Amino acid sequence: MPRKPSTTFTDRELEIMRIVWSMNEASAKQIQERLPGNRHYNSVMTIIRVLERKNHLTHREDGRAHVYRAAVDPVRAQTRVLKHLLKQVFGGSATSLVLNLVEAGDLTVADLDAIRRKMKQ
Repeated sequence: MPRKPSTTFTDRELEIMRIVWSMNEASAKQIQERLPGNRHYNSVMTIIRVLERKNHLTHREDGRAHVYRAAVDPVRAQTRVLKHLLKQVFGGSATSLVLNLVEAGDLTVADLDAIRRKMKQ
């Protein structure tokens, strides 16, 4: 039985998804031009094809070019990734995840205030 497509992104996939999300839709050439460094077109296309296979991207034809669009909005994708992280890394314990964020010291006072406000809702 074939493996179920991953709901998370590699670093390279996420770079491409961020570009497509910010542009709403983009050709492979437009994506390549916005990526940091000098990425080879064929490498970009390989990642785009993987994202299509995983059902994260779709495309339409515009002449000879394909124009890519995200099949999932960024908030939904973040939720998927967070659920995966919670299950795989923190054993399903949201408390452990939050405590790790607090202990890492990366949360600002403004972050904590925003969390408190959200919890009150």
